[in-house]
Amino acid sequence: MTVTLRSLLTLGLSAALILPLTAQAVDPEDAIEYRQSALRILAWQLGPMGDMAQGDIDYDEEHFATRAANLAAAANLPWEGFMEGTLQGDGHGTETDALAKIGDEWDGFRESQETFQQEAATLAQMVNDGEEFNVLRRQVGAVANSCKGCHDDYRAD
Repeated sequence: MTVTLRSLLTLGLSAALILPLTAQAVDPEDAIEYRQSALRILAWQLGPMGDMAQGDIDYDEEHFATRAANLAAAANLPWEGFMEGTLQGDGHGTETDALAKIGDEWDGFRESQETFQQEAATLAQMVNDGEEFNVLRRQVGAVANSCKGCHDDYRAD
């Protein structure tokens, strides 16, 4: 495991450990706004790579590399915003697609987060290792599937 990958995983685990502390000090509305913004950042980074992988736009090696690094660096951000009192039906008055079942399945939700973080870190490492675009395309699919899996299980339609 490279230093970069190890650092990303450490950051992700650190964020998971501070979750109970931040849950005490943050208003639910602020947490929801934060996580929605962080998830938009992830989509902003992944979107162009997905478009390149699907052939919708031309592959640009430098642009792809920047997006992959940014995605891996930001992959741990949204999760601290998912806390008790911020899910659907929690009475906070803020629109959210985060299903209440997250609260009943924290371990499964955390596993989905970790899968996404690992897939994003793997993509960034593959770019750093100089993998061919066809190999990178498959990894973009793995990242996107990790997003989809979490959305299928924990996000309202």
